[in-house]
Amino acid sequence: MKNVQTYNRTLRFLSTTIVLALLLFINNWSTTAATISLDITNPVCVQARSDTGTCYIKAFDISANGSGGSFSQLSVYVNGKLRLNMQGFFESSAYLNADMIGTGLAVACGMPNASGDPAFGNIYTLSVTASMTDGANTWGSAQVRCPYYDGKVFLPNVRR
Repeated sequence: MKNVQTYNRTLRFLSTTIVLALLLFINNWSTTAATISLDITNPVCVQARSDTGTCYIKAFDISANGSGGSFSQLSVYVNGKLRLNMQGFFESSAYLNADMIGTGLAVACGMPNASGDPAFGNIYTLSVTASMTDGANTWGSAQVRCPYYDGKVFLPNVRR
């Protein structure tokens, strides 16, 4: 009978200790929520050559910085279509600069007034999402207007 009482007291003590430790862990977990700051600097749409209808969306830099946890993913969308994806681990930030994107993200320039403005062609929405491994995430977007393409092709004047 004495062994059973000792066993019950030990079991109560261990279960109480485990419950208190779990409560302490859960309370600390919820108070340290991570935050992410996202920056999209100077997105523009340029036409590399005037004889083609191809434009390129460029951004000086795209960066995401997290306050806690580990960085998981940075995704860049143009009009909802995934164009760039960066994944990482054991890092608190992600960074894409103009040199990493190269010539830019190729899009169609559009005809004059395609966006409702006679001075421009198409308008595109550049959206960026960033997330951390602990579930924190954020997003940002910017609209860029592309120059119009009037459909003219310039041929060289060759004399014989």
